[in-house]
Amino acid sequence: MENYFNYIFYGDIKFGIGSRHELSNIIKKNNFDSVCIILDHALKSISIFENLINTIGCDKTLVYCDIKEPTYDRLEEKREILYDKSIDSFIGIGGGSALDMAKGLSVLYSNKGSAISYRGFDQFQKPILPIIAIPTTAGTGSEITPNASFIDTAEKKKLGINGEAIRPKYAILDPELTLSCPKAPTVSAGVDSLVHATEAFAAKKSNVMAKMFAKNGFKLVFNNLPKLAQNLDDIELREKVMYGAFLSAIALMNSGTGPAAAMSYPLGVHYGVPHGIGGGVFLPHVIQHNINAGYIDYIELMDKNEKKSERKASIKFIDKVWQVWEELTVPQDLKDFGMIDKDTDRFISDTMDLKLALDQNPVPFYENEIKSTLKKLNIN
Repeated sequence: MENYFNYIFYGDIKFGIGSRHELSNIIKKNNFDSVCIILDHALKSISIFENLINTIGCDKTLVYCDIKEPTYDRLEEKREILYDKSIDSFIGIGGGSALDMAKGLSVLYSNKGSAISYRGFDQFQKPILPIIAIPTTAGTGSEITPNASFIDTAEKKKLGINGEAIRPKYAILDPELTLSCPKAPTVSAGVDSLVHATEAFAAKKSNVMAKMFAKNGFKLVFNNLPKLAQNLDDIELREKVMYGAFLSAIALMNSGTGPAAAMSYPLGVHYGVPHGIGGGVFLPHVIQHNINAGYIDYIELMDKNEKKSERKASIKFIDKVWQVWEELTVPQDLKDFGMIDKDTDRFISDTMDLKLALDQNPVPFYENEIKSTLKKLNIN
């Protein structure tokens, strides 16, 4: 076992049913007087969120955002709302898009350059204001990561604003806030967390700590997400999936992702596929490729009583993944998204732009492997 590791974790995390009530205490503790709240538009008329916002006893600026993948253009549009506002903190409430928008706006509020000029790592110079992240889905991990993803509509690429400064200072993970999340985004976010856990576990730079979080996160989500998809009002299942997704995000933060996540980006940019589903489309194929190439450590993600010989256990693992994917109805035909055969070269090129993620796979996965995967998904 590799016992030498570098473990990274920052932020003040409030987890559990009812933890949303900590928000007013956080605001008082930090003497925040004027907060900017970025809220998913779909949540504005839901009473639990109205009540949460009403508990904030200071000046509030509300910015609504849609649940689509955020773009740099939208980020610039929302920035205009803040020009004449005095703000001392940002609160993101919603899915990954709302949390990323909160991170992006925190950068633009303090730094006057164009949004797209801050692509990359640590491109902004001035300190940014504190961010409080309150996710209403379980899976993106944006509440604890130092990344915010936006689509460049001109170049048709998904590129991030990244840096330790945009990691939220506080994260409030209250499973009750996910009860209003419909089935499709619940499944998409949950599948996203399974991509995080699986690829962070297998990544070349993974370590004993990351693997521990990945294994526990994977099992919680994998064993409970199918049941949750059929019982959306079950708060215990919501809590288990949210906790598992949180653990998976910690693993992601320390190990990074791999080919499935990399291939999800062009699907999102060109065909509007939700990020979680995009990664989920490819994950079983990446797992199968890795097993065929001799990587069998996935058996550690299985429950102990299911372990047999390494080869048999590996086969059983991928069989169980396919079974769960069928229960969750994760698509397996890229033409269902509007992709056609002639898009292959562009897709491969866009994925290869994320070579750093591909490099983390435990066995080689580059152009030939991407092309082979596309063929299995009905693209030649």
